[in-house]
Amino acid sequence: MARGSKSKEGDTRVAANGYHYTRGTTKWRLTHHIIVEQGLGRSLRANERVYFRDGDRTNLAPNNLDIRVVKPKTKAAKRAEIEAKIDDLKDRLDDLV
Repeated sequence: MARGSKSKEGDTRVAANGYHYTRGTTKWRLTHHIIVEQGLGRSLRANERVYFRDGDRTNLAPNNLDIRVVKPKTKAAKRAEIEAKIDDLKDRLDDLV
């Protein structure tokens, strides 16, 4: 696909982070999600994540893609995570000042 040209359904691109994206009818989607959904015959659920077994984001072979179910975080866990991020950002800001 040429730079500046309008993308069509089925076009693919690779982002700077190494993930592959495929253009759908309305938006860009992660290619490895599409591959897994086709194999499952259904969409991914909100608590399902797709992982690369060998850690290589360029290896889109179906046998390299693994689905893991994640547990939802409690409110206390979410709060602790946010507070830790705030503390880290404050420390980084202090280093700049």
